[in-house]
Amino acid sequence: MDKVKPPKLKEGDEIRIIAPASAPDMANLSKGITRLKKLGFKVSLGRNIKRLVQVHQLAATAEERSNEILNAFRDDNVKAIFCARGGYGSIHTLPLLNFDVIHDHPKIFMGYSDITALHLAFNKLANLVTFHGPMPGSDPEEIGKPYFKTIIDVLEGKMKNFATGDRELLVKYINPGTAEGISIGTNISVASSLIGTKYMPETTGKIFFAEDTGITAGDIDRYFFTMKLANHLESFSAFAFGDLKTISEQSEPMPFVEDVIEDYMEELKKPSLYGLPFGHGEGQMLIPLNSRIKLSTTTEPNLEFLEEVVE
Repeated sequence: MDKVKPPKLKEGDEIRIIAPASAPDMANLSKGITRLKKLGFKVSLGRNIKRLVQVHQLAATAEERSNEILNAFRDDNVKAIFCARGGYGSIHTLPLLNFDVIHDHPKIFMGYSDITALHLAFNKLANLVTFHGPMPGSDPEEIGKPYFKTIIDVLEGKMKNFATGDRELLVKYINPGTAEGISIGTNISVASSLIGTKYMPETTGKIFFAEDTGITAGDIDRYFFTMKLANHLESFSAFAFGDLKTISEQSEPMPFVEDVIEDYMEELKKPSLYGLPFGHGEGQMLIPLNSRIKLSTTTEPNLEFLEEVVE
């Protein structure tokens, strides 16, 4: 299946907000919608958000959530699809999706956290370039910040480099070097849960972007060792780490997450960056997934596009 890139976003285009996982907080979502409209976009809502139907903490049943995804892709008026929030439950929709529909109606698709399940599946089975980026129901404040305009510039094809947010960065490298490869990611726990399924893309030669929240160092060790046992970890060409938020109160002593990651990276000897602004923290860089990029530490930590991410 040929790789497909979504058409460029334009001012006045319609952005559809959907809830493929947990139900969004409507007050936060309203703020995010208002800010998207101020940027000159039309905003429409998926049927499940408008109906305010919930199944426990999920936005709707798996069938209703998968239909909402496919309807957004089928609708020719919709030019971009933003996920309202993550949470949990995206994985339930995977066996109900028609990936030919997604491939044949390429659109900008953006979200993160639990939405990683959809990114990986869309990258693998629809060969679509998708985007890790802020979500209107989770990150309304980020959408209101000046740097969000650089994200829009990338999606409009006006800028061809990483939009890295506006927070003070302390990006460092664990291992030096340069690597080129197709981007993949980003939530470690969700990615590890798809290992052994048809929804997990091949990892050979790819650059793994990784973030997570509500974890312990033991969790990170478990996820990475699972990837090692599945022969995925050694096949990556490079690694880029974002926010890794640990549980504040732990029942037993644990090493620092950074120490666990450094141990794995030093064993692998692959180029790796730590401290990038993506994940569950302030600042939310845009990461094109299933796209060829370059990671290097030659002069300072750097990421760059090696191909167009929108057409």
